[in-house]
Amino acid sequence: MVAPRQVEEQLVDTIDSRAELARHRRARWRGRLPLALALATLLGFALVLLFVLLGDAAALDRRVTLAVQGVAPPGLLALMVAVSWPGFGLQSPLIILGVAAFLFWRRLRIEGAFALLAAGGAGLLDALLKGLVRRPRPAAALDGVIVHPGASGNSFPSGHVLTYLVFCGFLAYLAYTLMRRAALRRALLALLLGLIALVGPSRVYLGQHWFTDTIASYLLGTALLVVLLVAYRRVKAWQLARAAGTEGVGRGARGG
Repeated sequence: MVAPRQVEEQLVDTIDSRAELARHRRARWRGRLPLALALATLLGFALVLLFVLLGDAAALDRRVTLAVQGVAPPGLLALMVAVSWPGFGLQSPLIILGVAAFLFWRRLRIEGAFALLAAGGAGLLDALLKGLVRRPRPAAALDGVIVHPGASGNSFPSGHVLTYLVFCGFLAYLAYTLMRRAALRRALLALLLGLIALVGPSRVYLGQHWFTDTIASYLLGTALLVVLLVAYRRVKAWQLARAAGTEGVGRGARGG
């Protein structure tokens, strides 16, 4: 006959095992979410790309551009120009290099390297896709839309949207996880997320990109950002584990 105490211990072990199994399943499910999000957004990008390549996007893009440009409250044009300005010309690489230099100066070397990787990867992917798709930008004479000067080359995808989403998105993650001052963290998050949200509409409003260019870039940029964050978290975990191991060895040596 099994003693009551043994029954109680077996019951506790069973409950602990079930709880541990449930925690393991939840952790495994959460671990698959980033991959699922990346795959879903890549699929969305592929569908938009196919829509563009088949030529079915032209009418929709023109209607959306005319509707967006038909909204003209005071100050909106200046706001749209200001949102797009960091992604142009000399200021774009200067901003990226300046941010990376600041992170390296603060001894956040992995963060600085990943910031450069975010911007460089987005830029390389943008150039590759533009060369493959070769979609013309909106033209005032042909499409009947207002085209503000400043953009050249091919239209698909939007390099502004792709770079803003990956680079500013990574910086937003750093601000959320590393910054201690709540007020400064909120202000920086508002700026970065505001730029990401507004850059797509700004490219359409200025007549420098089609609507589907920006949608495709939001989808592709999300997938790229997810992959970048997964890689960063793994490298960061390795760095912290290595630092903890080094510290443990140092303490053991001092104790001996």
